[in-house]
Amino acid sequence: MKKLRYLPICLGMLFFSSACQNWFDVSPKSDVKAEDLFQQESGFRDVLTGVYSLMSAPESYGCQLSFGYMDVLAQYYNISGNTHQYIKTKDYLYAEPYDKEVLSTVWSRQYKGIANLNAMLMFIDKQRNVFSSEEVYRIYKGEILALRGMLHFDMLRLFSSSPAIDKEREAIPYLESYTNLPQGQQTVEGVLEKVVKDLNAARELMREVDPYGPNYAELESLYESHPLLRNRHKHLNYYAVTALLARVQLYAGNRTEALEAVREIVGEPGSEPVVPFSLATAAVTSERLFNSELLFALEERKMQDNIDVYFGESVIKNGITNSSTALSMNVNNRNKLFAQQDPADDDYRLKLWFQETNTATAVMPAKYANSGYIPLIRLSELYYIAAECSANQGLAYLNTLRAHRGLAAMTGVTDLQAEIAREYSKEFMCEGQMFYYYKRLGLKSIGVYRTVAVDPEKVYVIPLPDDELDFGLIE
Repeated sequence: MKKLRYLPICLGMLFFSSACQNWFDVSPKSDVKAEDLFQQESGFRDVLTGVYSLMSAPESYGCQLSFGYMDVLAQYYNISGNTHQYIKTKDYLYAEPYDKEVLSTVWSRQYKGIANLNAMLMFIDKQRNVFSSEEVYRIYKGEILALRGMLHFDMLRLFSSSPAIDKEREAIPYLESYTNLPQGQQTVEGVLEKVVKDLNAARELMREVDPYGPNYAELESLYESHPLLRNRHKHLNYYAVTALLARVQLYAGNRTEALEAVREIVGEPGSEPVVPFSLATAAVTSERLFNSELLFALEERKMQDNIDVYFGESVIKNGITNSSTALSMNVNNRNKLFAQQDPADDDYRLKLWFQETNTATAVMPAKYANSGYIPLIRLSELYYIAAECSANQGLAYLNTLRAHRGLAAMTGVTDLQAEIAREYSKEFMCEGQMFYYYKRLGLKSIGVYRTVAVDPEKVYVIPLPDDELDFGLIE
């Protein structure tokens, strides 16, 4: 990495534009000195907004890390024809040119985001007085630390061994400062410890002052006009960080800690989650993503354009069987997955998340139709984590969420983990989480019905990009 001296700023990033893809490069030819940029609160806000812009782009969570590459790995889609861009991906041929390009770009963008987060951390304490209040400073710093933990965690989940395979194996570099010196790999366990450290530090900073935290009722109106602190579901707020901590702890195998974090938000089975969040109570087309449940979602104004070539009207009209990008789902598999387990079942997701195609054997996802958001952390995951981690209340937690998906309560369940997996498969389609579910458990078959046999070592441990040496010391 290059030495920090100047940070070029692209005005487009203020509007979550992904057009300025090189704004984060450090260059002595740039016009804006870092020292000058961080002389006011707006400088920190601009760079933080740029990191979110990076994340929402199609090369990142706007496609590849959500409904695209990651869900192809999870075997959600029908992929056929030698011209399809994911034809090698579905068979886990990571060394193919397209796959290498996708993975390299994901890696590069994540670490460039991390570099800019570290640049802000390098200045934020020295420039503490530029913030409008001590509370605002604490929220900025907490959010930056949490994002650093999140971006590293997803690189660990994608490229490294899972703890279930080998927690002592060398994994990825964890960058904690903006430096021109390459950083060596940490072990899987070491990276997870650093992620937890960053998330806990963020929670400590944000707990009392974040509007989306325990003091929501007192702080909501105070910050309603602040450019950073309004619409906190679009930022990694306190409750979203707490939920992310639960996700990380579960991945690490620390079930007690995961359950503790979950309960801070959802409480006991049957109780209401913390305000301002609430569970869905009906299938409403304008609320396809169950918006009241979104703890953290990226805003992407071009989302409709992003999805159109994969499962929009144009690809359906042109014929999905002839498309090199169409991501369709088999009707029979969809129907089996959403089959009634009780005569009273009327799954909201089945009503909202699919659209017909020009073939009777395939449907297209409709989850993101007219949404403008990319959900990254939602309430439902917390109920599934609680169901998995609670020794005596697991089924009660699962039934709490089922009641808010139009499903009857289950009784006499003999394999709770199988029911949790079934719900995960339905809930997180098009969100890039299911592959990580299989990886966390080290399963030897993948897919909605786990019909694709895999070698965990070859499939779950994705090779690092060839140019990774730009960012770390790899053995």
